[in-house]
Amino acid sequence: MNQRQSNTPAWLSWFDRLDSHEKIRQLAFRSVAAVENLGSSSMEDRCAKLEGAWREIFVPGTRHVEILQALTEWAQGFSRSMYPTWTDYNLQRNGEIKSAAELLPIRCLTGLAGVSKSSLMTAFERICQVDTSNQFVAGGQKLCLYPVRRIQIHAQLSPRAVLKSLANPVATEGRSLSDVSALHLHVRDWLLATGTAVLVVDEMQFLTTSSTASTRVAQLIMLLGALGFPLVFVANYSLVNKLLRRSQEEKDRLLGYPIVLEPPEIDSALWRQVVSQYLKVSPDIFRISAEDSAHELHRLTAGLFRALRQLLLQAYRLSVEAGRQFVTMDDVRQAYRSGQFSTHRRDVEDLASLPVSRLIQERRPDLVCPFPSIQGGLSRAASVNAVSSTAPSVDLPVALLESTISVGAQATLKEIRKVAGQPKNEGKATVVKLPRRTPVSAQSLLDGAQLLRGTLGKSTKATKEKISPSTEPVEGGGNAPHR
Repeated sequence: MNQRQSNTPAWLSWFDRLDSHEKIRQLAFRSVAAVENLGSSSMEDRCAKLEGAWREIFVPGTRHVEILQALTEWAQGFSRSMYPTWTDYNLQRNGEIKSAAELLPIRCLTGLAGVSKSSLMTAFERICQVDTSNQFVAGGQKLCLYPVRRIQIHAQLSPRAVLKSLANPVATEGRSLSDVSALHLHVRDWLLATGTAVLVVDEMQFLTTSSTASTRVAQLIMLLGALGFPLVFVANYSLVNKLLRRSQEEKDRLLGYPIVLEPPEIDSALWRQVVSQYLKVSPDIFRISAEDSAHELHRLTAGLFRALRQLLLQAYRLSVEAGRQFVTMDDVRQAYRSGQFSTHRRDVEDLASLPVSRLIQERRPDLVCPFPSIQGGLSRAASVNAVSSTAPSVDLPVALLESTISVGAQATLKEIRKVAGQPKNEGKATVVKLPRRTPVSAQSLLDGAQLLRGTLGKSTKATKEKISPSTEPVEGGGNAPHR
């Protein structure tokens, strides 16, 4: 094996350059040149250019780098075990080494919609490239190697169509390939031939529009996982919630290794850097200071990058409609209140209410992480509950009900609670004597009715007028009604 490695010093070298956090951060970072000449095209073209430039930007934060490092180590480990040297690769490709497909762990990358999950997977694919053209030349051979394969799912793609998109285009041209099993075997051989180490399945939300969405997603992920390669699928919280209703076996397979990506904090350097990069795309138009406005932009977008893009685009539209040549924070505030931003605004406001509103948590499960942590990373709602647990809790409905009972009954209730809170005495029991119930008479019922009417704000005179004579006691006392 050492002799083989000495003959192929460059084999798998594309992973060697990712051996530290700083190197991963530098390779993953991506900025774009300023967009110019926006005024010479239509409004939609200008907005498309701005959004396209913003989508290309990727500023990796600490969490991004941690995820990228974990995934690259996973990919490198698979490559070293499957084809550790150039010679092993050729033997595998020529069929001299047959390796059975193993069921490897499936990882789920999840987070809020618009939190940069797809951008992170695009960066993962980019930093693991052999070179800009995916070409590897050695021993007189020129290979096209794809260590990371990223698949974008569309609404109408069937499992067969997804497999065909991964197949050798020369081998599948002009063929229907109706046999899914044969196509599955071909795709596995082709992925081995192209040095694939990880499959990434993205844009899964297009499969979640029907009542059978979770079934389609589960079947597709299981099918791709059976190819025998490390697999990462990207899913919003809403899709994960649907998958959590599947059978236990499927949940363990699909959601056993979740990776959660959350928005940056309002004071984070990452957020300020992203805002700065976005504004640099067109500094002549966006007269906004990233340093001064980063906090407010975070409050208006909840730290979601997609919401930030839409907010800036809407501010630009409003500025142009008003005849102005540049965008200020006043335009951004107006854009936040506009109807065009209402969907994002509702999400932002619901996210802000999550820590204090159980109703929002129940009504918007798509905003709540399905994988809450109980060690060092409490969810927002759990954090609030943990902080407030030091104060005495009051059950308001119970308190209101208890305030209506008599003083004697309240004292009895206090004694019962006192006994219930004491430690148990082995072999002994404490009996609390309850007060004797007063006999119910027509007069007591009448007094209660008058008291109830009085609390409802009715006058004593009106109350007396509504009392039926048949309910009054007989002269001289007694409980029998007058006849």
